Amino acid sequence: MADGIEGASNEALLDLQIQTFYQVNRFISSIHDMDQLLILIMQESESAVNAEASCIALLDPKDGQLHIEYAIGEASEEVRRISLAIGQGVLGSVAATGKTARVDDVTQDTRFDASVDRKSGFVTRSLLATPIQWRGKLLGVLEVVNKKDGNGFSDTDERLLEIVANQAAIAVENSRLVEQMVNSERLSAIGNMAASIMSDFKGPLTDIRGFAQLLANLEIDSERRRWLSDMIFEDVDRYLGLAQELLDYSKGDIKLNFKVVQLGTWLDRLTGHMEGDLAESNIRFTKDIKFDRDVLMDEARGRRAVLNIIANAVNAMPQGGELAIATDEAGGRWRLSVADTEPDIPLDQRSQVFEPFVTLGKDSQTGLGLAIAKEVVEGHGGRLSFETRTAGESDAHKPGTTFQIEIPVSPSQAG
Repeated sequence: MADGIEGASNEALLDLQIQTFYQVNRFISSIHDMDQLLILIMQESESAVNAEASCIALLDPKDGQLHIEYAIGEASEEVRRISLAIGQGVLGSVAATGKTARVDDVTQDTRFDASVDRKSGFVTRSLLATPIQWRGKLLGVLEVVNKKDGNGFSDTDERLLEIVANQAAIAVENSRLVEQMVNSERLSAIGNMAASIMSDFKGPLTDIRGFAQLLANLEIDSERRRWLSDMIFEDVDRYLGLAQELLDYSKGDIKLNFKVVQLGTWLDRLTGHMEGDLAESNIRFTKDIKFDRDVLMDEARGRRAVLNIIANAVNAMPQGGELAIATDEAGGRWRLSVADTEPDIPLDQRSQVFEPFVTLGKDSQTGLGLAIAKEVVEGHGGRLSFETRTAGESDAHKPGTTFQIEIPVSPSQAG
């Protein structure tokens, strides 16, 4: 009986963690203003743990101090003016140790700095604070104050706040990366598009990091857990590779590392990551593999090229549609086609499809995806082309666009 109650309790906790993660993830995916985003994250923190107030203190690398830049609740204006040294108060202690602190009665904890309450006029009874960290680097501290029911914070509250803090780290780091890219002279050509580029990263990376954390709470066997972890880390590497690819493209320095790849298996793995997202976007996905042999290619760059083409198609079908991927062989070349049912590309824009920074009216894209894909395909001695069909243009085909990659089966046939 006790085991059943404990199991139900664990399941309820996991559901609450997932709900909190998804809510914060929605904020991160849809809101690009960091101030607004962090305020919403604090509100979600308060709601999740039933707290009266909350604040976020960010570490300033220049002076090495914590500055409370965001606060909601009573006396929030006064709290926002407060700065703390590392090690000062509970906030400073969390920053110094990198560990969550839970204080049920602040009058009994020597770490508590009463001067903060004196300055703000707020009365702190209990608190829960956790570090905001990105890859071991301290960015700040998230704190919630005073449980509304008068009790202390619980283990469940602690886990929930740590989930939210991990998501807040993504928001803060993304904002700083955008600022660095915009200010970089070397990347001035794409710096102004950094916000759009980071939008491409935020959703997938947030999912990966969040589910990796939740994975530790699931009752699954070690082999399955290891496989899921490997898939998550592979996705992280894939998006980090995209960042490097953008840097390389800005310098005209895309290098290829060729190896033997089994095309069908490679394509199954590539498309396996996206089938769920396509279904949620109301896009019907089909695959027709007629050529399934070993080929010589740069596996990572080739994957990015195909994903860039697919992303272009998906962004062109906001109301849903059909996406078809096929492979075949002709004239000593293997071919991979990606066909969609988006409206046809206007005639006056077709000559610009592979030009960098051309988005063809798709505001959410950087305009680099197809340009990079073309350069990668040509680096394999291949060719990237497209055809677009208008409604009524052909009885045999639906309106839409097909991009086709053609690469020599044998390297000796390149050119």
